[in-house]
Amino acid sequence: MKLLIIFSFCVLCSCLNAQSNANLYSFFVAGHTYGEIGQNNIGLHPPFKMKFDYIKGRTEIQFGILTGDIVSPNPVAQDWDEVDLDIDSLGIPVYFSAGNHDMENRPVYESRYGRTYYDFTFQNDLFIVLDPNLDHWNISGNQLVYLKNLLQTSARTADNIYVFFHQVLWREHDNKYSDITPNSFAGKINPTDRINFWTEVEPLFHELPNRVVMFSGDFGGAPWSTPFMYDTYDNITFIGSGMGKRNQDNFIVVNIDSSKSIDYDLICLEHADLYCLGELTDYQKTVEESKYACYPNPTDGEITIRLATDATTKIEVFSTAGKLLLQKKYERIYQSRIDLAPFDQGLYLIKITSPSQTSIFKIIKN
Repeated sequence: MKLLIIFSFCVLCSCLNAQSNANLYSFFVAGHTYGEIGQNNIGLHPPFKMKFDYIKGRTEIQFGILTGDIVSPNPVAQDWDEVDLDIDSLGIPVYFSAGNHDMENRPVYESRYGRTYYDFTFQNDLFIVLDPNLDHWNISGNQLVYLKNLLQTSARTADNIYVFFHQVLWREHDNKYSDITPNSFAGKINPTDRINFWTEVEPLFHELPNRVVMFSGDFGGAPWSTPFMYDTYDNITFIGSGMGKRNQDNFIVVNIDSSKSIDYDLICLEHADLYCLGELTDYQKTVEESKYACYPNPTDGEITIRLATDATTKIEVFSTAGKLLLQKKYERIYQSRIDLAPFDQGLYLIKITSPSQTSIFKIIKN
């Protein structure tokens, strides 16, 4: 009898623990939802719409957020009518974080959806949508004042904080994320120009006690672009996601349990297996990945390659068809320059090989 009581108590505790950490809510995040570059779909990217039944079947998904380039370039009212019709079929709220294409007709957008930076609260989590289109990828002026005031008044009483914007603000041409290639640098005066993300925006969040997750949506729409990314440090997490090139297209489902722990589902669009891309967190950015860098990207001709190694290093330039166009070998140097001016406009692959690492960068030649 004593053993039965002990066993029953253990089962009860296990059940209570499972209930205490049950899913509280989920939401989805999808970037570049107009889809393939050069296509003007009726509404959203068709493979994404094919996953609407999956989203509707997961009743814990309470809302979604589209992280920019929702419509194709130069949108008109009809494009937004088509998007709204698609979204209405989901039956849940969907929030917008405007991308550069969405802002090519800002008056139409704002007349329909209002201000492009805003916030809301759900289950005591704070959601912040920012608009880097207002100032060449900077969060400045009234928007920066708004952000500072919001964090001062609301962050301390919130649990998790989620931040959404279209552009890959954490990427600089010479930092850890330099090998991340977005769909475009549109709106940025020069791809190598520094913006105020690391000097003014990130520090506002880094000093907080909250867990902060930031999402960018300018991924996966073009053959040259990075399909998705994940990185985390201290209280900050960066996630990039997008669709359109029909190879590794994806969106993210964010799951929050009752203890406010977070996990992610990386949902594959182009495969019957929804989880064909594996776990998002398995793609954690590592220090080793930042050993090499190529910039500027795009380039009009010359590129600088940071090697950061005293070993023998081989640099090869390939066409997208796999043809070797250029090859150089270096001994114990930390930086090199290669001139792509003789090459035609287009996408090229730069392969850097050393005894400890091989990295491949996609470079756009203007």
